[in-house]
Amino acid sequence: MKRSVRWARLLLLLPLVMGVYGFVFLEGMPPLDALFKSVTMYVLNFGDTPPNLLVEAARWTAPLATASGVALAVSSLREWASARWKYLRGGSVAVYGPDEEKARILAQLGRRGIDGHGVFFKADRYILLGGERENFSFYETYADRLQGHRVYIRSTLPAQSVSRPELKLFCPEEIAARLYWRERDLYAIWKASGGTVRIVLLGFGRLGEELLSQGLQNNLFSPEQRIEYHVFGDCARFLASHTSLSMISDPVVGHDEPWFRALPLLEEADLVLVLRQEDQPALLQALLSATLRREIDVFSAGDPALDLLAQRERLRPFLWQDLAWQLPYLMDDVLDRRAKRINLRYSHLYGGVEENGENMEKEWRALDAFTRTSNISAADYHELRLKLMEAWGLPKDAGALSPEDMERLAVLEHIRWCRYHFLNNWRPGRPDNGKAKDPARRIHTLLCPYDDLPEAEKEKDRENIRILLSLD
Repeated sequence: MKRSVRWARLLLLLPLVMGVYGFVFLEGMPPLDALFKSVTMYVLNFGDTPPNLLVEAARWTAPLATASGVALAVSSLREWASARWKYLRGGSVAVYGPDEEKARILAQLGRRGIDGHGVFFKADRYILLGGERENFSFYETYADRLQGHRVYIRSTLPAQSVSRPELKLFCPEEIAARLYWRERDLYAIWKASGGTVRIVLLGFGRLGEELLSQGLQNNLFSPEQRIEYHVFGDCARFLASHTSLSMISDPVVGHDEPWFRALPLLEEADLVLVLRQEDQPALLQALLSATLRREIDVFSAGDPALDLLAQRERLRPFLWQDLAWQLPYLMDDVLDRRAKRINLRYSHLYGGVEENGENMEKEWRALDAFTRTSNISAADYHELRLKLMEAWGLPKDAGALSPEDMERLAVLEHIRWCRYHFLNNWRPGRPDNGKAKDPARRIHTLLCPYDDLPEAEKEKDRENIRILLSLD
């Protein structure tokens, strides 16, 4: 739309340019007289005989340009009035970015949606779907006007990369990975496997990174578990940039050989995930022919070629793009509210802060980005915890849990907390500053087995379970 407006403005000026050029350079008319005559053609008929073809063309196109200009002005005014009305009604969301993705979001927003198309409109919230440079440039340009408004920015940066609490970075691949592990009942697979699960990823990229990150944080059922992630794809950067992966008991194995050199592993693996890639249909057909697997999980964008494959009934499509662009997941306000309530409850218990809406936002803004994201990680894992408790036949009331069951949950919570730190390259150690942690060096004394924790720290893990159960 922004490009269309630019072209409309250029076409509006075209008759003026042709008229001035035809009068001045072809007829020798003084520039001011030529400009006057050219401008009058927009509103009055040119009464004289056109002296040349350029002036003739300007004579005919000027009224059309005038009509187009009026239509453009009316259209702009209409859009501004519509956006203003939506803002005054409340709950409006302005969306900026590529037309296809923007249309998908606006369709879900309905009457609340405002099509930004490069023009700043007042709204309650904003969603920026463009490239990172474009998105952050937009935010910086309108930073003053965006103060106090929730802004969702599509980005490949980690969520803790921004310090401003009103900003939320989102990544469709991260959303898809979180939803996949929620929907895939890995606990049942782990339980049936006897304690060891092998997962194979064919392909990698951003989606593979997020599947590993989310899987290592959320696929947590027992301190004794072993879930192996085998990657046939370029995961060298992921392995190199996560320097504390060795501290996590579930290993990530990068394979240099092609997948067809490891057919026994693919046959025996508990899960095989084929990620989105250019030659996906051909790869899937080869995989179906080379193995006897009854089920292969396919991350698809709805490729019709998959429906043409022989033995396609063995494929389990996961339409990740359809899910990742749904507003409840993209904005994920439920998860954010739960994380804020966790933080507020801690502030109440350990700082005497009164629990109300104003303090919830105030305490949340006081956190650094790393701790905010840690709370979100805790809230996200709680979804799985509730499913585990249901599978174990445990009551959702913390007061009704036996000491043994509470300890079982507290151990997993501590492991989850450690894994979050390990995935962000923290390591165990005793800082020189006399405190429990040194954020600058990413060292923490409590990154240790649960049994080695002081009793007071174990109680914090138990309290975290009580807090989360009390919020549901």
